[in-house]
Amino acid sequence: MRGIVPSPWLEILLALAAVISGALIGAERERHEKPAGLRTLMLVCLGSAAFTMISYAFTSTTGDSGRVAAQIVTGIGFLGAGAILHDRSNISGMTTAATIWATAAVGMAAGAGHLVGALALSLLMRTVLTAVQGWEIRHLGGMRAVSIELLFEPDHGKTRIRIERLREVFHATARQMQIESLEDGQVRASIEVHLPRRHLRELLNSLADLPAVKEIHTSNIGGEP
Repeated sequence: MRGIVPSPWLEILLALAAVISGALIGAERERHEKPAGLRTLMLVCLGSAAFTMISYAFTSTTGDSGRVAAQIVTGIGFLGAGAILHDRSNISGMTTAATIWATAAVGMAAGAGHLVGALALSLLMRTVLTAVQGWEIRHLGGMRAVSIELLFEPDHGKTRIRIERLREVFHATARQMQIESLEDGQVRASIEVHLPRRHLRELLNSLADLPAVKEIHTSNIGGEP
């Protein structure tokens, strides 16, 4: 690409390619309401592309252009670390952090002039984030069919929204959640899920972290151990 399109149209074209690439990845994260969504990943991709293009302005007498790329990787590492949440029983945000890191690589590819490669990489990342996750849930990790019974305070409907959000995140929405309102104002809900053991543990931990949830009981479906 470099040497074919004159400046400044080349830089404009590469910046637009970076924005589009970031949008392709960020749209999937935004749909799942992740901390790094559409605008964040568009800016990560554009910023990485801009720093890479700036690095081409350096010559051997003024600096080492390779250092710019190294600093991009380091800086993005700090940004990704901020997306990782850790508590006593669960670690979340690893996929988001990896997505930020890989999106920066896509931006660097665009800034280096590999326009088609950057777009192809963004499409490949979008495939990994969508198709691979579904395949992982269906085929890996020792699937378990479990009925989860919850007792929670409705909190003006907010708790149910949070529970439904977790069901969507963990792809546990195949069956309707059964709801029963109790005389004391609390709500009993029953959910049937079919998930890998690791994802089931993460779902249960996330449900337990909801302040309004008072009790959680699980039972296997179909006599599974």
